[in-house]
Amino acid sequence: MNMLRVEEEYVQQVYSRLAAYSNTKEAKPTSPRVWPRIRQFLEELNKGSVVVDIGCGEGKYRIPGGVILGVDTCADLLVKVPRNGGVDYILADGLELPFRRASADAALCVSVLHHFSTELRRRDAMQQLANVLRPGGKALVYVWAFEQPNGTFPSQDVLVPWNLHETALNGRLPKVKFHKESTKEQRIIQSSIAVEIVNDEAASCPSPSWFSSFVERFRLLRKPSLDLPPAAPSFNPTPRSSSTILTGIRKWSPMLGKRLASLLIPVEEQLADEMTQDIMQTALQEALATLRKVTFYRFYHVFKKGELEALISSIPQLKVLSSQFEHGNWCILAEKVPDASKLRVI
Repeated sequence: MNMLRVEEEYVQQVYSRLAAYSNTKEAKPTSPRVWPRIRQFLEELNKGSVVVDIGCGEGKYRIPGGVILGVDTCADLLVKVPRNGGVDYILADGLELPFRRASADAALCVSVLHHFSTELRRRDAMQQLANVLRPGGKALVYVWAFEQPNGTFPSQDVLVPWNLHETALNGRLPKVKFHKESTKEQRIIQSSIAVEIVNDEAASCPSPSWFSSFVERFRLLRKPSLDLPPAAPSFNPTPRSSSTILTGIRKWSPMLGKRLASLLIPVEEQLADEMTQDIMQTALQEALATLRKVTFYRFYHVFKKGELEALISSIPQLKVLSSQFEHGNWCILAEKVPDASKLRVI
């Protein structure tokens, strides 16, 4: 599978779809959604610290007396995250962080690095993290581990199912009988699909031009994979013939689509039509969830013991302070060291 396709379809697009089911309510510091190790890391920072949260997702972290700068590629999530004092969110890529060098006191990279499809891209992401940290700044990195207590992955590069019928909707789970002899984690791991990442010349380029990326994505859209499941199910009612062209335009430019549609139908009718589509899709997904037919797939590179430590150690500016296994994840605490080439010899 081509690197550009796997990250576009099985990471970015699927997380955009899953944004509708994300819990974007502000989490309290003592919330179980905030893992104890991360809570401790944030509490130990000095007052006034600036923390870059790479792949912030639902934006659940806060730091007393400091600032959190969340970065994510999913606009559908960021627009839903609550804003308040001490936090800000930026639409950006972890491979091109929009911050000055040595501008952050600390960094978080939680459940993000395992979504990059090649070792080169994972290393580039850690280099970006190192660049924004000031000397002495610390980073906490979490990735999903290959070594799991509740099952065995078929490969290190896998498509992992996200089953809607095992996810709480409106605070409760659908009434579906599960297998008592297995845990949710076991079922997810055993249902994962091994994939092979093609690291060709285009994929090995850490920062392809926007034009080459566009051409490659267009080519891949015209050549779908026959042996892998789609990242997200599609339930799209047939649009009215008068709006078929407008629907296509709206995918490329929502604002242009709305302006052109206003020439044909009133704005009120446009809004009603959009709301109807959203309600129908949500209702259909929830209904099919009870039939256990709605499954999304996300790409993961699951890390073996010592792999994350070796990756971070390959960045000259980063020093590993500690490494531990925590609830199926590898966790590393690292520190930015001064650039030895810039130290003045006395």
